[in-house]
Amino acid sequence: MKKTIASLSAAVLAAGSCLAGSFTPGNLAVLSADSSSANNTTCTILELAPSTASQTVAVSSTAISGSGPNALRISGKASTTGYLARNADRSLLAFTGVNTNDTATNVNSLNPRAVGTLDVNRSFLLQTVYNGSNNCQTRCATSLDNATWVIGDQGGIYTNGATAPSPGGNFRGVKSFGGSIYVFQASTSAAPVSALSGGTLTGLPGLPFGATAMQDFYMIASGSNGVAYDILYVLQATTDNAGAIRKYSLVGGSWMANGSNTTAFGGFGLAATANGDGTASLYVTSGAGALVTNTVRKLTDTAGYNATIALGAPTTLYTAAAGTTLKGIDFVPVAVAQAPTVWITGAAAVQWSSVTGAYYRLERSTNLCATPAFNTTVQTNISANPPKNTATDTNATGAGPYFYRVGVE
Repeated sequence: MKKTIASLSAAVLAAGSCLAGSFTPGNLAVLSADSSSANNTTCTILELAPSTASQTVAVSSTAISGSGPNALRISGKASTTGYLARNADRSLLAFTGVNTNDTATNVNSLNPRAVGTLDVNRSFLLQTVYNGSNNCQTRCATSLDNATWVIGDQGGIYTNGATAPSPGGNFRGVKSFGGSIYVFQASTSAAPVSALSGGTLTGLPGLPFGATAMQDFYMIASGSNGVAYDILYVLQATTDNAGAIRKYSLVGGSWMANGSNTTAFGGFGLAATANGDGTASLYVTSGAGALVTNTVRKLTDTAGYNATIALGAPTTLYTAAAGTTLKGIDFVPVAVAQAPTVWITGAAAVQWSSVTGAYYRLERSTNLCATPAFNTTVQTNISANPPKNTATDTNATGAGPYFYRVGVE
């Protein structure tokens, strides 16, 4: 018997090829400070291929305007600013700076500060502004709904139009994983990563207190626990040439330490992705936040979920242009389109529109009222086969009902 049901997916790429000038799904985005020695400069978002060594030219370069009503200026000299993060549905790449036409004053003393974003077509939008404390750096931002922005600042957590933080503190990366917002801080008296809910920060259970040398973090879903983000990587750098990457796995509701590997290139920005075979690819900007002419390095963790981290030798993907500094790193934003159609033919054959270069994951639910609803990962790291992908769920052999969600990795 053949029947059609509706999938609840909201995170699939539009059909067809990328629009002219748009980002290529799966590529990396890196924030480059146009002057590494200036405390008031412009920035550029570089797009890099994730697996091509020694790239001499970026796939694309998007200059962020430092003048006019939508100006966004940053400090290249400051060592703890310029992080990147995507929003919850991965359709926007977010970064922070100061909305000013002042080209001379240290941006850390200027207001208003702002959140800027790029979409898949590399279109810039100034999302919101806020007023931070004098001599504090603006750091990072994300959003769960593309309307309310949660902003990490040296003075605390801010949101749209705020003039005071809530809560106060010294925060760095602010990122969204699995529908929740996580906040990073380099402190010896708090866990480096905390969950943010209702203005309250709660350190991740089992995570030990951090260190002042900690720089960034990233979470991935290994697939061992459905769609849960169950592996955490934490990056630290004591100098431009000395750092470490720590690994934790979520086991029974608590984060368990899975060791660490040292680096000989420090490490400031961090991004990671599961490869679908138990391994993970990690991407790091070298140095400690202000190193001139630094690099993007790729490493592979060959150990899987809840196994001791095992990083091989790093590969240099890109070296910054003279006089510039590479800061935050994440993946490029993706487009969001309508849900795919699902056909049930004994086993469930799921079809969706796909775009060259993208990778997808397929998740299943049998009860949309459950928490989480999509608690079974059918397949991850599905390579695009444009214009349409098909994946078969061989375990969906009963009467159902079955509901499917397709997401971009």
